[in-house]
Amino acid sequence: MKALFLAFLLLPAFAYAFEPLNTDDAGTVKAGGNQIEQYFFSINRNGGSQQADVMTPGEEYTGRTDAKAFPFTYTRGLSDQLEASLSATYYNEPSGTFSKFSNYVLASKWRFHEDNDLGYALAIKPTVVLPAGKQQQVAGLGLAALNYGVNFITSKYWEDIELHVNAVYMRSPYNTNYSVGTASDPNRTNIFLVSIAPVWSISKNLKIALDLGAATNPPSTEQYLSHYALIAGIYSLTKTIDLGISYMRTGANYGETFAAQSAGATRSEVGITWRF
Repeated sequence: MKALFLAFLLLPAFAYAFEPLNTDDAGTVKAGGNQIEQYFFSINRNGGSQQADVMTPGEEYTGRTDAKAFPFTYTRGLSDQLEASLSATYYNEPSGTFSKFSNYVLASKWRFHEDNDLGYALAIKPTVVLPAGKQQQVAGLGLAALNYGVNFITSKYWEDIELHVNAVYMRSPYNTNYSVGTASDPNRTNIFLVSIAPVWSISKNLKIALDLGAATNPPSTEQYLSHYALIAGIYSLTKTIDLGISYMRTGANYGETFAAQSAGATRSEVGITWRF
């Protein structure tokens, strides 16, 4: 029975991708299947920091003001081990003389190894981020250059617990003739992120997760690493619809993300995932 349970966990249909977590899992949408993730997030800055918020790679917001946006992702299962996705984000805030649509991300995830008996899977996810507009870069809604990267994913499954680990590299050039998030200081263009997310099955329909990570902080005048801590819940309304909610704090160290110290920024997120 335990072997059958582990095999069920590794079925390609089991996948919640990023939302509402930052850390991805090794699952893929089943062959011929579709998945839509529609979320809303609200970012609150503390003291006008430009510190990047860690989200789906290629979708970071680097503006100095608060933000409200609706990230959308469509994923198609190309085979039982391979999927492709397209993402975009609509920013309700901030406003300006630029398009509110940004963060066009093309990605593909390939689960190249899995072991049903030991309960683990490995995947790789290359990503391409299309260039944002110049004024979008100034506002922090994206970078006005082609960005690309890759995510190496490891997932381990036990009876009631999952553990997902990501190691991400992003090459993130930008138009150096314009500021990034209204800041004129140069940005680092080699971005690294490492994260880990344990997920607990509380009941048949409810999972809770803790997501921790550290990433390269783009502004070269600030500390090299920024950190985040995130808590999330995923509730299955039906077999095909999940409701997700998460709250994240970012800071220069984990004391700012966990303790009563002031966080560099906070992000609240809620939305649904629909598989069909």
